[in-house]
Amino acid sequence: MQQRCDSVSTSSSGSHVLHFANGNTYEADLIIGADGIKSVLRESVSGQTTSPTYSNSVAYRSVLSPECLKNIKTDIMRPLCWIGKDKHIITYPVQSNEKKINVVVFSTDYTIPVGSVNVPLPWAKPACHDELLHEYSGWGEDANIILKEMDNPSKWYIHFLYPPLSSYYRQRIVLVGDAIRLMLCSLISVLGSAKGLRTFIHCALYLEILELKSATST
Repeated sequence: MQQRCDSVSTSSSGSHVLHFANGNTYEADLIIGADGIKSVLRESVSGQTTSPTYSNSVAYRSVLSPECLKNIKTDIMRPLCWIGKDKHIITYPVQSNEKKINVVVFSTDYTIPVGSVNVPLPWAKPACHDELLHEYSGWGEDANIILKEMDNPSKWYIHFLYPPLSSYYRQRIVLVGDAIRLMLCSLISVLGSAKGLRTFIHCALYLEILELKSATST
């Protein structure tokens, strides 16, 4: 549709009406809100204004070739996670031919209160390689090989909802994907399959709730 939703209202019949920036409207019995970090539908579910909060975590990202990591003692062609104090590194192969390794390097500062730092846009930008090496100084041999090869990393300032939503649905609107979790990732949810599975579970549970409500009201 390539239209931006500005708001959602409820019709007299109980269905929901989506209002778009170009003036168009669309009535629906069920709305799945997959409208991302700056979700408009999230406020319809929570009943209040919500905005992303900096989580005090950053993620340095890069895509490397397996050849440049051949000296790593661990099997780099399977998903791996190195864990340390306030930091962790995740690597996994991407593309069907497994010729690239996706690297995500997390670091969290627990010394400052969540919400006390306001990060200006953009929340993803090029990072200095020396900054990354300094952040992870003292790590082991395999980790250092990875970090030294990340000569042009990007830096992502991870934002999330704080406090979190008490519910992911309201009436016949359900939120999925980044509209719920924003940029915050767990150790495993960096993998696309895990995120897709979680979204599927949210939708399935919500549809089951609607079916039960419909059955009890008839």
